[in-house]
Amino acid sequence: MAAPWLGCWEAPARALRGLAGLGRDFAAEWEAQDLRAALFQLLLLWLGLSLVAIQLAWRVYGGAVTALCCRPGMGGQNGGTPDGSSHFSSWESSSTESVKTHRE
Repeated sequence: MAAPWLGCWEAPARALRGLAGLGRDFAAEWEAQDLRAALFQLLLLWLGLSLVAIQLAWRVYGGAVTALCCRPGMGGQNGGTPDGSSHFSSWESSSTESVKTHRE
């Protein structure tokens, strides 16, 4: 009699066997097609160089981009304070607060 918990490992084992078979087929195709292999290597190299260039550009210009996109201060969108005066009229504010204009 087989243990009942062995059944839960059947699907992942079948998936791994399928992936291994796919890998063997890919390797056989890779050896048979030199042009496809060269194109794949070229595109993989292009992707790698692009990712390295993006990383280097972010190290150089990341602070400037962050400063442009995020306003300093407390609250508001992106951690910044909203520009302009409040849209609430004076009767909506609490009675203990003094009324301030945007120039104060």
